[in-house]
Parts: sequence; C-alpha cells; structure tokens
Amino acid sequence: MTDRPDRPDSPNPWVVALAPVPVLIAALAMRPLVQGAAWWVSGVVLAAVLVVTMLAVRRRAPGVRFVALVAALVVCSCAAAVVNDVQPFGWLDKDGALGETLAAIRLNPAPLPQTDSIRLIVTVAIGWVAGVSLFLAAVAPTAALAAAPALVILIVPGIVTGAPAAPGLVIATGLAFLALLWLSVRPVQRAFPAAVVGVVGLVVAVGLPAIVPLNASWLSGVTGAIQSPVQPGRPGTLLNLGQDLRQPNELEVFQYRSADGQPEYLKLADLDEFGTGDWVPTTTDVSTSETADTQQWAVGVNPRLSARGDVTIRVTGLSSNYLPVPAGAVSIESRSTNLDLAQWRWMGTSSTVRSTGPATPRGATYEVYGASTWSGEYLDAIAASGLLGRADGRGFARPSAAQLRTDLALPEKLPTSISRTAQRVAGSAGTDYEEARALEQWFRSDLFTYSETAPVEQGYDGDSMDVVAKFLQTREGYCVHFSSAMAVMARTLGIPSRIAVGYRAGSTQADGEYTVSNRQLHSWPELYIKGAGWVAFEPTPDSDDAATSSSEATSTPSAAAPETPLPAPGQSSPAESSATPTPTASAGPGAAGSTNGSGNGPLGLAVGLLLAVALLVSPAVVRVFRRRSRLGAVRSVRSPAVNAWREVLDDVADHGYAPGLAPPGDAAAAARTARAVLGRLRPSVPSGVLPHLEAVVDAVDRERFAAGGAASVDVDALLAAIREARVALDASVSGSRVVRSRLLPPSLLPSSAWSHEGRRARRRPA
Repeated sequence: MTDRPDRPDSPNPWVVALAPVPVLIAALAMRPLVQGAAWWVSGVVLAAVLVVTMLAVRRRAPGVRFVALVAALVVCSCAAAVVNDVQPFGWLDKDGALGETLAAIRLNPAPLPQTDSIRLIVTVAIGWVAGVSLFLAAVAPTAALAAAPALVILIVPGIVTGAPAAPGLVIATGLAFLALLWLSVRPVQRAFPAAVVGVVGLVVAVGLPAIVPLNASWLSGVTGAIQSPVQPGRPGTLLNLGQDLRQPNELEVFQYRSADGQPEYLKLADLDEFGTGDWVPTTTDVSTSETADTQQWAVGVNPRLSARGDVTIRVTGLSSNYLPVPAGAVSIESRSTNLDLAQWRWMGTSSTVRSTGPATPRGATYEVYGASTWSGEYLDAIAASGLLGRADGRGFARPSAAQLRTDLALPEKLPTSISRTAQRVAGSAGTDYEEARALEQWFRSDLFTYSETAPVEQGYDGDSMDVVAKFLQTREGYCVHFSSAMAVMARTLGIPSRIAVGYRAGSTQADGEYTVSNRQLHSWPELYIKGAGWVAFEPTPDSDDAATSSSEATSTPSAAAPETPLPAPGQSSPAESSATPTPTASAGPGAAGSTNGSGNGPLGLAVGLLLAVALLVSPAVVRVFRRRSRLGAVRSVRSPAVNAWREVLDDVADHGYAPGLAPPGDAAAAARTARAVLGRLRPSVPSGVLPHLEAVVDAVDRERFAAGGAASVDVDALLAAIREARVALDASVSGSRVVRSRLLPPSLLPSSAWSHEGRRARRRPA
C-alpha cells in the first residue's frame, strides 16, 4: 500500500512546520503584559498540535485542510479551557473567562496577573494567530504573508507599554520570516522583493510605537494638559519624571487648599517592585478593588504619629490616570459634576487611586482626607524614647507579610558598592529609623549636589542599579537618583522601602491656595519603620529649581476668579468652581512645551505617518522602479527581449492571470523556455493580450538564437509591445483590479505558479 500522492497544490511540509514559528517568537514580546511564562508554553503546545494536524491533511484538498484547521483550533481551545479549570467554551463567553480577562485588561495596568482565565485567553489568542499563519501557509497558500500575524503581536506590546519589542525578538522574528520565504519561494530571485517589503513592515511595526507613543508629549499642546509621568503598564516612570523636569516650559497642573493651610506633598503612585530593571507599581487586580467613592482603611499608617492631610484639589492642567492625593488617603469626595469616582479604584492597600476610564478632566474638584508620617524632630524624639518598637502593630493595620517581602526584594545582580556604602553610612546607627535618618542626612549633606543635567551629560540617567551605583560615585543628580538610592540602600539594611511619585508642595498664593506646576514633579522614598508604619523621607537636597516654580509660568491655564476660591475641606464647593477653566490669552499655540521625553512632538507624529505611508506605497514603488529598470535595459539593448519578457509576465501576474499546469509527461510544455510558458498562458490570458506576448516571445527567440543576438531585436517594437500589453490587460479587468495591480502588485509576492514547471510537483512514491 502506497502513501497518498501529493496534490499539485500540497504545501511543503517544512513550510507548514515553520509557519507558526514567527508568531511564537513574537509572542515573547508580550512578557511585559502578562506575568509568568506558562501562557507562552501553552501557546507553543497548541501551535504544535495545529502543525501536526495540518501535516496529516496536507495532501488533501484545500477545503479539507481548512475544515481540519478550524476544527483543531476549536478542539484545542476547549481542551485548554478544561486544563485551566474553565468551562470548555469559556474562551468565547463574555460572562466567563473572556469577560473576566477583558475586565482585567480594562482595570489593571500591565503586567496582568496570570489567573486561569487570563492564561487561557492569552493561550487561545496565540493559538488562533498561529492558526492564521498556518492558513496562509498551508491552505491559501500565500506563505509570504504568513509572517504578517507576527507583526500584529509585535505591535500590541508597543501600543500598551509605549516601548518597542526587544531587538533580539525582532531579529529572531525576521529570520524566521526569511526562512519561511526561502522554503516557499521558487524561483529564488522572487524572494528578494518580498523580503524587502517584509523587513520594512517589521521595522515600521516595531518602531512606530516608539516614535509616536500613545502618551506622546505633543498631546499636551493639543489638549492644553500635561501628561502624568506615571502611565498604567508603562515602564520608565522615574526616567519620564526626569525628562519632564528638564522641559523649559512650565504648565500649571492643579491647585489645592489644605485644611490647616500648610503645604502638602501629593502622591500619584507608589513604586515598589523591580520590573525589567526599573521601579514599577505592585501588580494589583483592580477589578477586585473598591471604587474611590467608598472609604477605606489606611494600611501602614500609625494615626498617633501621623499628621492629617485633608485637602481640596482642583485639576487645571493635568491629564493623569492616577489621582493626586495625600499619602495615607482614606476618603475622597467629588465636588464637581465632571469627576465620577465610580470610575476610579483604590490601588490595593497603597492609598493611591487609578482610573478605569478617562483621565483627570480639567476643572475636576474633589476633597481628600488622609494622614501621613514624615521624618523629623517629633519622630526623632519618639524613636529616642524607645516607644516605636513597643508600638508596632498596635492601633493601625500593618501591611501583609507578602507585601513587606516585596518591599524588601532586590535585583539579583546588585552592585556590591551599594550595600557596602549603606553599611558604611548607616550600618551602625542602631534602630531601623536611626539608620534611615542617617541615610537621609548623608544625602542632604554637602557631599551631594542637586543637578538635573549632570546625569544626562554623564550617561547615568534613570533608576537601574548600575545608575544608582554610578550616582553614589559622582554624587550629582536629582530627586529620582536620591530617592532610588535611599530606597535600595534601605533594603540592603533590611528596611522595607518604596518610592512615591507625585508633586512637591507648590507655591502659595495670597488667598492661601497652592499652585502646583510640572516643575514640582518629585519622587521621595517611604520606608516601613516598626511602630510608625510608612514614613516619608526627603533625601533630595534643597534646590531653588526643584523646590520652587518660576513666578510666572510660560503657559498656565487661568485660575478660577477670586470670588470663587477653592473651599477648605468640609465646605461646600461653589457652583462656579466646577466650570472648566480656559487658557489665558498669553498661552498661544505650542506654548505648552514637550512634557514627556518619550515622545518627539509633532515631528514624531509626522515621522510616524511618513513611515506608515512608506509601508503602504512601498510595493508600488518597488514595482515602478523594477519596470523603469527593465525599460531602461530594453532601450540600452541590454538583453532587451529577456527584460521585456520579464516585464510582461509581471504585468500578466499583476492583473490576476497565471499560467496553467503543464500536462503530465509533456516535456515541451514543461520546458524552461518563454514559448513553453506562453503555451501555458494561452488558456487564461485574454485574446487581445496574446499578440503582444507572442511578439515578445519571438524577440526572445531571435535574441537567443539569431546570429546578431540582441542587435537583431527591434527595440522600438518591444517597447510598444510592453505598453500595448498593459493597455490590453487594463481593459480586460475591472477598475479596482487595475488599481490593485499598481498599488499591491502580486508579481512582488513569491509564487510557485510562476516557476517554469507551474506549481511545484512533488515526488511521487514509486
């Protein structure tokens, strides 16, 4: 019994096996979006089952292969659901795993926690994208497009995080794509134009999110609002903060009034985990958190040692998914109609608040009640009396043991100079609080200099551990470096720590209101001290540039009229205060300068659009240059007939015509000659086109076999045949097909149908 013989359109088994590989490699770019790696391993297993299925039916008709592929996808998806303890069709149920995953994506910053539902949906998504690649390679078959689904996966992390995929993944995906082209293309020379288009697509897909991120700073000039340095799921918060501080223009972001008239530090988020080398917020499933219109307990705040931080805040120029609140916030009340606290959630036990919907609207007014603990003379006296150690855990809620372990974690490759310096400076100070104060006072001594430019000029800007080590050597930096260094050094001493990102107090007005601009962006460390809870420290030395704003901002939304000042906490807000302020007349177009260094302003948008347009028109451009090159060769009598034949063949392919198969055993039809190919074209090409093709084939024969060679060819007649062939082809198809032949010419795609043998024949068993 012999095996079933290959059909003429049976796909190459190596092409089938390799088709999902670019997708699986590109899927690794999703690691910043989902915790763990089990979802990727599951996706590999699912893709392997699909490959085995398609190899088993590759000799069947295309319809059978398609049905087998869809059936395998459905069965594998249901099996994955059962393995993840989900109903078999939960991956399609908006009230099941699919709905839970969509809710988690909407509510949580990246990376998402790897729950059963999220792992299932990501696995199934990878499997179905791999299925699209297999469809293109084994059913369509257009193997040159099988890498396109991988581009989609590479784009998604860039859109979500604002950072492009790792160069190694891009290179690996591109190599897998080129290998797929090499296996699927005959003749080999047709691989080059397809490879060029594919490489351009990869570069644009990966580079576009980096050039025009969704939180690009040019949006500030369009909307009149400055972007917060903290973006859900985006790395580099502290680096963005430093870039914002160095911007030359100043923009007011909000105003506030405190209950006691004292200035307040207002926090956006806490950073306490090391992501891919920098500080990120703890991953929290916000879908299980309470909405911000409910009261919560302040975890890790000792009310006996803290100071009340009740404030009324009005947003004037801040666009943020995190709400500015005092440390230890426990309750928020909206005082304007454009702030719906039901769309904001408490971020676990951190007393910070994040939006599940729109960012902070201009004119939003709200009251916040909370309490915070700062280092200082009062806490020094309490610590000296020995009361801190005896008060631990009494009268306030402590963070969980798991949270404290997170706040003690250090990177595996921590430079030894950091821990040695911490021991030298504070190792013998005594209690945790005394060690923390020793670190704080050391940073605030004359040994350190505040500078926003030195780290950039000397190449150590950011918050990685190598940057911290370099900062401890140079001793020049700004709040990012001081807070990062103190937080890491505290962890080496066994003190839990985190970094708060928010705003300094701001400048006070005559009526007691405080005005805060982007120049007050700040970060400071908070250390967990037994008996006191989370204590804020200020290691950054005083700096006129950092602590105060210019007396007149270069671009400031107008404040509310004097007759409608912000109310003190507990008072009713005047109706007029909820109105959205309008920019002052002095703020002209573009006055709000770039505020987030991750974007390149309107120039970045223009470059991104140009790249996108370049990708769209690149096939047409390649085809135009190829045609001009061939026509130039004909005019200069450089193999004129051969170049003319190649050009008319490409025109025929661009208009949707392909040669038929050579009859089995007909050696003349399968011969590698222009006349043999013309013979296979006769049944499919319109009769009005055949005379022009015959004229070109006659010229090919004269060029090859006549005594004069190329000199015996009538160049003018050849050029006329090429032009008239295209005119006849245009007349034989619809207008849309003509447009497609120019913009998306199929002749650039590799196709075995255009080899001299037709579609590749498979060796049949004897």
